[in-house]
Amino acid sequence: MAALLLPFFFVNTASAACYFDGPSGRLSNYCAIQLINGQRVDSRSLRLIDYKLKMEGSTNGLGLPFKVKKNTTQRFLSPLLFYSSNINGGNSPKPLKLGNLTFEGDEKLFSKAGMLAGVGAGLSGRLIYGDGRYLQYSASGSYAYSPEHKLGIGTTDAKACDVRHILNWWYVDVCASQSRVRKDMTDTTNSNFSFIASNFFKNSKRSFTQVNFGLKRYFTNSYTQNQAVFGFDVIYPNGIFTDFTAIFGEAIEAQLAARLSLSGRMVAPVADKPLSLDANYTESDGGIMLGINQNQKSYGISASYPIWQKVSLSVGYQITNSTIDHFDLRSPTLGLQLPTIQF
Repeated sequence: MAALLLPFFFVNTASAACYFDGPSGRLSNYCAIQLINGQRVDSRSLRLIDYKLKMEGSTNGLGLPFKVKKNTTQRFLSPLLFYSSNINGGNSPKPLKLGNLTFEGDEKLFSKAGMLAGVGAGLSGRLIYGDGRYLQYSASGSYAYSPEHKLGIGTTDAKACDVRHILNWWYVDVCASQSRVRKDMTDTTNSNFSFIASNFFKNSKRSFTQVNFGLKRYFTNSYTQNQAVFGFDVIYPNGIFTDFTAIFGEAIEAQLAARLSLSGRMVAPVADKPLSLDANYTESDGGIMLGINQNQKSYGISASYPIWQKVSLSVGYQITNSTIDHFDLRSPTLGLQLPTIQF
């Protein structure tokens, strides 16, 4: 009896481990398809995988006679509570030293730090318009306020991606996005347009990888930059997920621009809850102030973990080292991810 039940137990446990927060829907589907190949599968697992495949635009899925909505939209409201080291977009209180010149800043323009509370709202959706083809979109806005400084931060974000299955687990994503952050003294807008290809393959010991590579056109208030993107995501058999992304940017004359950005994340089950660890590193150069070159390096690390029901705590630390000391930064990061209301 144990020998007969083992295949069912194995498939249920392993395929369920493919679907969790972190991996893309396509990587989770690839993981599940590979695990059930040649195995005896119960109807519940078949229905789950069939549904997930059809939500990724597969017309037939696993061939079950169930349909999914071609157009779905999810709206949400989300409370916000976080710490900011620069609520107003102000300047560092350090003197600005450029060669033999020293500039003292106006205290009224210094950066202000503290906790903010607010609310965010938005929507996300998917329109499946062909076999292996769908449009994915999202838009959101938020406002957070600091009672201590009587200042707020407003943000807006929008993104749309056209996702197309090409052949044999090859996909192409064409995406456009824009974000805006408005503070008391600054108003910053960043946009990008990207063309990213992805492929999936199985490693040894039942781990599964998604490789991404492509090009991105990045727009800021001050400059436009071409970037090359490479990354890979991995689901491991012990329930751990990792992702890594490297972005290589072209040099921009007389503008401080990122030339290399590295970011990574690991999600691991700890006491049956997901612990997320994130790290980032950025090298920027090309800045010039009164003939003085400005280059800088930034490092950051953070951790997030559910502390009570759907409430997660995130803590971290960010460091920026600049060739102009005025722009050096040491700042903690702190936030509570509170339950989101979806409707």
